[in-house]
Amino acid sequence: MKRIFRDAINSALLRLGFPFLTPHPTKTGREIGYFQTRISDADMYAMFKRNQIAHNIVFNVVLDVFRPGFECKTLDGEENKTFNSAVQTIYDQYIHQPLFKAYLLSRLYGSAGLLIGFNDLGRFDSVAEQKSKISYLFSIPSDWVLGRIAKTDINGFCIIPEELSYYELKYLKTGAAKIDASRIVHLQPASIENNFEGESALFCIFDVLTILKNIDWSTGQAMFRHGAGLTTIVAGEGADQAQLDAIDEVVSEINTKTVLTLPPGCKKETDRPGALDPKSYYDVIIAEIAGGSGIPVSILVGAQAGSVQASAKDRNDYGDLIAGIQLSDLERPLKAILELFQKSGQLPDDEFSIKWNEASTFVIDAARGNLYNARAEHEQAKVKEKIVQVELLDCEKKTKVLEYNKQKREEEREEQDAGT
Repeated sequence: MKRIFRDAINSALLRLGFPFLTPHPTKTGREIGYFQTRISDADMYAMFKRNQIAHNIVFNVVLDVFRPGFECKTLDGEENKTFNSAVQTIYDQYIHQPLFKAYLLSRLYGSAGLLIGFNDLGRFDSVAEQKSKISYLFSIPSDWVLGRIAKTDINGFCIIPEELSYYELKYLKTGAAKIDASRIVHLQPASIENNFEGESALFCIFDVLTILKNIDWSTGQAMFRHGAGLTTIVAGEGADQAQLDAIDEVVSEINTKTVLTLPPGCKKETDRPGALDPKSYYDVIIAEIAGGSGIPVSILVGAQAGSVQASAKDRNDYGDLIAGIQLSDLERPLKAILELFQKSGQLPDDEFSIKWNEASTFVIDAARGNLYNARAEHEQAKVKEKIVQVELLDCEKKTKVLEYNKQKREEEREEQDAGT
């Protein structure tokens, strides 16, 4: 019945002089992107893996957070070279790589756990003997975790402030279903959430990332299918339904690599491309993503835009973002890990504070500032030298004038004596 109805419409259109036309259906799906009401971890992972901007927002930020390194100082901020040297050794041997991965997971999914491997022979669901030696740190995979459970009082109410009780696991090769909080350092970037799940760095910009993905997809399709123009086939006079259907079948998936073989009498026409220039749309979306992530556009897309002053400001703003993340997100778990190594006897029991080294952006700007200061001092020295030279010339001129005047007076005196 559907086919008969369609044939009737086509016949009517042909009688009215219209060409046979079947619009190519727009096929959309999750591979292109919807605005999901609920964004799952799988959605976050797919966006991170396949969208270059999302990948930069997660991975590159974590890379820059860890890149400068840190020093351990006394509580008064004084150097403690012996303790800091021991910390750096432990950090390089045990901490850096697992902590990096755990924070990467927490930035992507909202939170993550770092398992501390104590040699206490206890089960993972038992309270750890924290004086035991630590033999490893392990970033718990996100898909292992069923839940992060808070401690409750005897009435079953959550303790305030909230404290982690245990991680509930989907599976683990040891067969344990839980990991006690004493064996975990929990990482959770700052957010408005009041639980241990946290919020992904991609959550608030997920919709605009989806728009960006759709722009990429549609731009690619426009170039692939109609880059040389929109191909239109006009069937020859007297074409029957079978021929029209054959043409329809051929052109419905037309692209830049298509070779057409058409029935006699058909005419092929190519309209000029009429696609929109995507640049202005890209600019708006990238600006929204930059605003939502707190990362300047020139840093986000990996290119320096604008004048030297503007790009320097972008680097400084990004440096402030990195410093804020180090202070609010990473310093507490890092200090907790180092304190566990102190309890195990693998680090000296010194009181300490963490001082993050300056990011490379600040080092560059500081070096440039020192260069400018050196140039200024050089110019000031040149000015002073010129002033001294002028003063010396003035003195020399004055000396010559005095000598000339003295010689003149002596000559006049000699003339007077000769006359007398």
